[in-house]
Amino acid sequence: MSKQLLSLGIILIATLQVAAQTTVVDTVSVGAGYANQKWYSLKNDEQGTQSKDNWDIAFEISGYTAAILANVQKTDFTVYKAPYKISDYASIDTTGIRNWPKMYNSDTTWTVGAFNTGGNPANPMDLGWGTYNSTTHIITGDSTYVVKLSATSYKKVKFIDLNGGVYSFEYANIDGTNAQAKTITKSNYTGKNFIYFDMTANTTVDREPASANWDLTFVKYMSYAPTIYAVTGILSNKGVTVAQANDVTAPATYTAYGSHTFTTTMNAIGHDWKAINMTTFQWDIPADTVYFVKAKDGDIWKLRFKSFGGSSGSAAGNTVFSKENLTSSSVGIAGVKGNLAASVIVFPNPASSVANLLFSAEHEAVVSATLTDISGKTVAQETLHVGAGLNQHALNINDLQTGVYFIHLNGGSYSVTQKLIKQ
Repeated sequence: MSKQLLSLGIILIATLQVAAQTTVVDTVSVGAGYANQKWYSLKNDEQGTQSKDNWDIAFEISGYTAAILANVQKTDFTVYKAPYKISDYASIDTTGIRNWPKMYNSDTTWTVGAFNTGGNPANPMDLGWGTYNSTTHIITGDSTYVVKLSATSYKKVKFIDLNGGVYSFEYANIDGTNAQAKTITKSNYTGKNFIYFDMTANTTVDREPASANWDLTFVKYMSYAPTIYAVTGILSNKGVTVAQANDVTAPATYTAYGSHTFTTTMNAIGHDWKAINMTTFQWDIPADTVYFVKAKDGDIWKLRFKSFGGSSGSAAGNTVFSKENLTSSSVGIAGVKGNLAASVIVFPNPASSVANLLFSAEHEAVVSATLTDISGKTVAQETLHVGAGLNQHALNINDLQTGVYFIHLNGGSYSVTQKLIKQ
């Protein structure tokens, strides 16, 4: 047995002995150029992937703040607050647009989108794009906007109202041609944080998982430090809280989450857990920083970041981190059934042609190894005859397309799942 395999075996045995508090190393990739957005459950891993650029406006579904976001991280995409009353919508032009205020989403809360900024701070009923009537419970639009969709495409936009759980809005070319009147009914998307709209395709985009199913989203967004600029990082879901511990002496074993204050600020993890080293031009990650995350289901997880792949290269868009559930024995990519704890190590991971599986069995067994894609479709299946102790199996993945897959080992008395990234 090679030294590498022996080392992995020792790690695996140690993992099995503390299955109730297992540390798992996972990789989430948003791809080259940070092209995608991914939603992630600490218990159940990735919950969805979408192009980060397949929407323009997002309408809040769950909550009472009527937040309307804009996809301002897109290239050439800008939202301008137009100096026109909503009654003057028909006469909007773009004269002097360079001097108009540019609008951005908050990077600390989901409840303030680009279209919620610019209101009267002295009036709590002013939601930016419109004003709430406490008698009728209708939000009536009172502002106009120009949205620059690309270098050559501009649209004027007005939000008419939110009445009875239905958003009504209109947009058109600046000269009034190609006018579109749209509605979005919140009750059609119960359980979602937002529903999205693509103004180029003139269509609604239902792109995010149910809010109950994810804790973190890996995405490119606009941040303030102190000027506005695009970053790639991790935002937490509504209802998820995060605590950050800095300068930890023994980060590998540190679990004192009760000593830290948890916050609902959505960028509590954010983007600053990594920094570019201007000497090596590599990403530096402080080894002594620990994050504690209280997930949607109430479990508290410990996160430590290992590496970041940047925007290009073989590891483009990859965030590698360890996670440990401090309050429950359930771990998303390791399984425990009956009296037998089971775990599997996949190496290398990501892999290009061959992925090696290293796993332990208490006795001789016939094990089914099934490979599924992210939708759950089976793409390969093998039957393995394994012996007691440590086992290794080479899995040929040369014919698979690039992407995320899951390896499921089922030995009858136990089952275990591990993620595999094909690059």
